[in-house]
Amino acid sequence: MSNLSLVRLSAAVLALGLAAGTAPSYAQPPEFPPNPAAGALDGIVAEERLSTAPTFNPAEQVGLCLVESVVSLLASRTEDFGCDDTSYSLAVVTTDNAGVGAAVIGGGANAGGTTLEGSLGPQRAIGRACFVSEVDGVNQVNLLNGVRVIEYDGNHGWSRRNAIFNSDARITLIDPQTGSPDFYREVNIKDYFKRVIDGRAWEFDWGLEEIKKRNSSPFIFYYPVQKWTELSWYSHSDGQDGALRIRKHKIKPNSAFSCRINADFAEVFNGSGEFEAFGTVRVFQSENGG
Repeated sequence: MSNLSLVRLSAAVLALGLAAGTAPSYAQPPEFPPNPAAGALDGIVAEERLSTAPTFNPAEQVGLCLVESVVSLLASRTEDFGCDDTSYSLAVVTTDNAGVGAAVIGGGANAGGTTLEGSLGPQRAIGRACFVSEVDGVNQVNLLNGVRVIEYDGNHGWSRRNAIFNSDARITLIDPQTGSPDFYREVNIKDYFKRVIDGRAWEFDWGLEEIKKRNSSPFIFYYPVQKWTELSWYSHSDGQDGALRIRKHKIKPNSAFSCRINADFAEVFNGSGEFEAFGTVRVFQSENGG
């Protein structure tokens, strides 16, 4: 904005303030109707207030971070390549408590699928970072049902007591028909909380996610194109089988409201500084839209 425009704007604001000060309004505010979202929000707040903070160790932090990266990557893929019914095998494994792991989707790189690598930053008083990227190299080919993944650059983070997880990723996919790149950005916020039910500890979460897509020149900008909501369930393998599942629903645009992503894991283990989860991620359209 030019200096002249700023001067004009400041003068207009000043004039408006003087007018409001010399001629007070006695108009009554409107009667506000109930907000339709208030009930759901009140329920979420009440559940979190009754709960305790999650107790994730570093192996779980990077493991869950990788799982979230996988479902977000698949959500981005639906923007230009559809929500056709497709299932991918998924293995997420960390090898030690230092916070290093990998997610192998659909067999992994060079086998028709994609491999993501994750690592944790140092523990800080304010929280902990989680970095995720596609396995890279001149001989590495990452695919998701025929669509090439050439970039996943995730800079995610856990809050100090694991109650908040935030993701921020830049994703580049190649259109298999034109060979041109499609650029996306994914951001979400997820609230984790713990409840003990029938003697078993469960970590639940809910969250909202936004998928953005970049336009072309002359002015490059990422515009919001999708909104998703998500629920997840996780339970440690404390002398029993662990459990993990994710339910992801697309909210906007309305034309794609039936799109869903479900992650179900038949085997979940956490112990001795390791995290292992083996299962399936399915992208599909719900028949009833629910």
